Amino acid sequence: NMFIKSILNKPYKHIIRGSFYMKNKKIVIGVIIGIILIVAIIGIVLTLNSDKTNPEDTLKKYISLINEKQYDEMYELISEESKSEINKEDFIKRNSNIYEGIESSNLKIEIQEINKEGRNITISYNESMNTSVGDINFSNKVNLIKEDKEYKIKWSSSLIFPELRNSEKIRIKTNHAKRGSILDRNGKDLAADGVASSIGIVPGKLGDNKEENIEKISQLTGVSTETINKYLSASYVKDDTFVPIKKVAKSETELKEKLLQISGIKITDTDARVYNLGEEAAHLIGYVQPINAEELEENKDKGYTTNSLIGKTGLEKVYEDRLKGTDGGEIYIEDEDGNKLKTLVKKEVKDGEDIKLTIDSNLQKSLYDQLKEDKGFFVVMEPKNGELLALVSTPSFNSNDFTLGMTNEKWNELSNDENKPLYNRFARKILPRIYI
Repeated sequence: NMFIKSILNKPYKHIIRGSFYMKNKKIVIGVIIGIILIVAIIGIVLTLNSDKTNPEDTLKKYISLINEKQYDEMYELISEESKSEINKEDFIKRNSNIYEGIESSNLKIEIQEINKEGRNITISYNESMNTSVGDINFSNKVNLIKEDKEYKIKWSSSLIFPELRNSEKIRIKTNHAKRGSILDRNGKDLAADGVASSIGIVPGKLGDNKEENIEKISQLTGVSTETINKYLSASYVKDDTFVPIKKVAKSETELKEKLLQISGIKITDTDARVYNLGEEAAHLIGYVQPINAEELEENKDKGYTTNSLIGKTGLEKVYEDRLKGTDGGEIYIEDEDGNKLKTLVKKEVKDGEDIKLTIDSNLQKSLYDQLKEDKGFFVVMEPKNGELLALVSTPSFNSNDFTLGMTNEKWNELSNDENKPLYNRFARKILPRIYI
């Protein structure tokens, strides 16, 4: 003790005291670092042992994948038990056939209740979606199970619709609305839903002179041999399949008689928009064609589908909202015996409105026939009240060519014609004034 005291009383006693202080400081720092490491290790262990997902997130992700049509990724979210009951190919086929068949979109869910029992979770929710027939709303529930720290969906067809079983099918029935007719002042059809002739080929009946017969068909119809062979080589085509290649007016009797002399030709009736005054009123009446993607987006709240027709030019376009009807339909569940079990949504068909014009079709035809070789537009009016009786733009084209199917050659001929037969030479502002 005396020795230590003597040392501490020496001039270098502060050095020893400092050494003790530094040792204590290092111990404290070491303890703190040790605590931090322990906390970090505990945190890592807890993280590794915690769930990688929660059940709500799994369900929400599954729903988002339906909207994105990512059926293969949906399959990865279902349980191993579910995968043992349906393989990936069948899963994708069933989901895509149903959701895309009814044109499902904007599918949303609202979670109502979550019940947990051990590794099993049951989520009750409300679901809504848009379809080609109308909106569908229903309540449903889904069971999930924890597998390898992730929640997986116990899948069955009832997840699509609660009443749907794996052996049952979803059917869609469409009732097409009649498009309103455009009539002249005397009630004669200028544009109406009617019947055309569909010219087609039955491959197995083309005979030994297949190439020669296809060449003859090409010459008469104006459809190239390359296009015809493309139609005939489609995956769905069998020897007895009717393969349509062109529509023509019912009045094209001479053409149809020549075609029927060729082996393999078959002609059937088909629905079509018919313009009884073809060239005589083409710019006035216009024509309809299948709706394109841009038009579908512009009119997304008006009941159009990817299969709809829409007015492209003339009065067909001006009065589109009045002429178009609203298709009806029904989406329902059908059992394996073909019996209807439950209707999911139903909409009544509503036909379009007929538009009656002040135009006199006889006068319209006469005016065109007299002036079709000239270039310009010509008007006949009733002097007493200013009603338009005839309105012609020349040169002209045939509206039926657009609705029945125009060949590339015909389109190029019209487009490149220096006389501009597609150009409407009378003012568009005249059109809205000619209905009764």
